[in-house]
Amino acid sequence: MHDQPTVLRPDDVAEAARELGVPGVAVGVDHGGKRETVTYGVTSIEYGRPVDEATLFQIGSTAKTFTATAIMVLVDQGRIDLDQPVRRYLPELRLLDGDAAETLTVGQLLNHTAGWDGGDVWTDTGEGDDALERSVALLADLPQQFAPGTAASYNNAAFVLAGRVVEKVTGETFERALARLVLDPLGMRQTLTSLNEIMTRPYAAGHRAASTTDSAGSADGVLSMSRPWSDPRGYLPAGARLASSLGDQLTWARFQLGDGRSPDGTRVLSEQRLRAMHTPTTSHELWPGVRVGIAWLLREIDGVRLIEHHGDVSGQHSTVTVVPEHDFAIVVLTNATPSGRELAERIVREALESRLGLVERPPEPLSLSPDDLAPYAGDYRTEGLDLRVVVDGTGLLIHGTLTDDGVAETLEFPSRLLPGERFLVVGGPFAGLQGEFVREADAVVAVKHVGRLVPRAAEPSA
Repeated sequence: MHDQPTVLRPDDVAEAARELGVPGVAVGVDHGGKRETVTYGVTSIEYGRPVDEATLFQIGSTAKTFTATAIMVLVDQGRIDLDQPVRRYLPELRLLDGDAAETLTVGQLLNHTAGWDGGDVWTDTGEGDDALERSVALLADLPQQFAPGTAASYNNAAFVLAGRVVEKVTGETFERALARLVLDPLGMRQTLTSLNEIMTRPYAAGHRAASTTDSAGSADGVLSMSRPWSDPRGYLPAGARLASSLGDQLTWARFQLGDGRSPDGTRVLSEQRLRAMHTPTTSHELWPGVRVGIAWLLREIDGVRLIEHHGDVSGQHSTVTVVPEHDFAIVVLTNATPSGRELAERIVREALESRLGLVERPPEPLSLSPDDLAPYAGDYRTEGLDLRVVVDGTGLLIHGTLTDDGVAETLEFPSRLLPGERFLVVGGPFAGLQGEFVREADAVVAVKHVGRLVPRAAEPSA
């Protein structure tokens, strides 16, 4: 169907994986229905087998798009209304802010505007069928940062609550409902939620660098396997545990490019609802240049819209990027963080440029003195994310300790200031990511980094 040269060159993928220290990677492209795939490396540095198209990788927060789709199927069926308060479906909901508990809508769960701390610290609530219910009960302790719908900040806990809404409406566990509403109709038999099932298939183990990443973006420590393999069951709707193969993730990407039908023609979701998921649902950006649809993250390159999501969990990284205008999608699955994210970003960027001619051009940083940068220096904290911002020559160095999947990981983000209180990460696995500082009157009161709104700490850390 297409005469363009092959996007994926196995030797290039292998060379990049070796350079960045990623043990295993699976990459797939779907262009006009024609697939290309490349796999490299091993599932584990200790006892791994070769990665292939059937290898199961944890997909982390990319699972949020599955949770949102289950909700949208129920919207199609008339069983959920996105504009209705969550308490219509979950009367027992308790939040620290009583007004937020009354007004919070289902739709606000799915576009990161719920407003409380992001729920990045994942408490083990057991392996029983009440795991999700017990995780939702913990939301009552999360501070409310802003009123629902008035700003955007990445929120894992909101998707945990969305998963509980699915349970209440269907009368099933989230896992069974997800399979019945989404996975089974799409024929995604290699996308699994049960450890007992996953462990009987070829699966990847996650890996982390043994030391923090330096300002040049390289890790000076060796990789070690992530243990435990999985985060708690109660956080599955936000991105814990769910594992999928390259083939199934390409099926998922092709579904986003279609009309809501499965490969065999079965209607899974109305085209209207599918398109709504790919359309901005709030005027608030998650970070500069990134809007939110229904779970999906939306941005543009050269005026062309990209629909995408990423996931980092238990030492594994996933990326799905869909370009409807070109009937194009690319999927990358890796078994290392943060180097796997850097590998995925490189592969996606090169594929978009070589096949579609889409070149992302970073903005020009400001030239500022240390005195100009001093107001931004300090400590910023929220649940799961501690930041220390220091002046580093003509830029800022952000020391970040993230707990995105229940495991603390310290990284450095060398950054340069941009106009409008924004900043650009210029090195390491997050190079190209933008954030912004929030100023009230003459004081910097917060920073938005990796999609999270992080208030300035009242007292410096020790």
